Amino acid sequence: MERVASIAAKLKVYLDSLLRRDDSGRLYVLDDELGDRASCCTTAEAACLYVLNARLNGGTETDSAIAAELIDDVLRRQLPSGAFGQPYYVKRGETSTVDIAEIGAAANSLYHVYKATGNESAKASLIRSAEYLLTQVAEENPGAVYKNPNARMHDVLNGDIYAAHTLGRAYELTQDPVYLTQIERIVAHVAERFGRHSPGWWPYTEKWDGSVGMGNSVAYQATIIAFAHPLLPLLSASLQAAWKRIEEEAAAIVLQALQDGPNDYNEAPWWCRDWPNVPEILLSLARVPHLEEARAYTEGRLKEMEDGVTEHGIAYFRPKVKNDDPERTPVTTTFRKAATIGGILCAIGLD
Repeated sequence: MERVASIAAKLKVYLDSLLRRDDSGRLYVLDDELGDRASCCTTAEAACLYVLNARLNGGTETDSAIAAELIDDVLRRQLPSGAFGQPYYVKRGETSTVDIAEIGAAANSLYHVYKATGNESAKASLIRSAEYLLTQVAEENPGAVYKNPNARMHDVLNGDIYAAHTLGRAYELTQDPVYLTQIERIVAHVAERFGRHSPGWWPYTEKWDGSVGMGNSVAYQATIIAFAHPLLPLLSASLQAAWKRIEEEAAAIVLQALQDGPNDYNEAPWWCRDWPNVPEILLSLARVPHLEEARAYTEGRLKEMEDGVTEHGIAYFRPKVKNDDPERTPVTTTFRKAATIGGILCAIGLD
């Protein structure tokens, strides 16, 4: 945990430099490369980083106050539906897109900020997210959840788990049995799809008839492993036992693929082939420390990150992707990448 603490301390210094107050005195984070307030998701992850830093590095009451105030900003800007807007690579002047990944990635941060600070905005935002997801349960399969309102033509399996993860964190704060029922449905559905097309794999997407939409993906398989793991205590005994077996087999497949390198078979989504910069891989393997290779990868990747930030500063997180469309916002930003890592570190350090 020393490396996590070291990286968290360095990220906090960067986040401190981006804190701003609006004309009403309300705190927010400026994503300078976006040229606007940071997205709700990345703001939540930044807030959680303050909680993590306080836990591991002996932060002050100010850190907790910053975390709580930033979540107030998240709740104020959360869409009326309960979803979060995603402001990256959208045409300037148009509304942000909605995607389940923003909800799933923010849920853990909202949960931990609430547990650490008692800020009711964090709980309220998480519950609103959960209620929105219940409206997105797929008509074609009650164990699936639409990735976004405009992508209902297929089942994105990692998106299903993002939904279950969010419902799980909401359940832990509310004990609402509706959430628990849907969690069981989703995890049972995703478990049933494991290995259906290739031994040890989930495809990135399936069509509603069960055929492959887009093939295997280390990045999205890792996302499933990473975000399903905290659900284990909430599952029925039989599903919990089945998922533990699946988790270990799926992680072993990821480890083998990392040795093989990305190719058309193990990473069909071309945009995910820069595996060192897919932080969900780090989190997925941190979830299975009893596997020696997974533990070694986690320790090695954290060392690389700590050394990179020490040598290059925040430039270590500068995006490689260039945005050459002046009519659109950036595909991603340094802050977004740093905040995402912050969220991953919070999962490793606080879950």
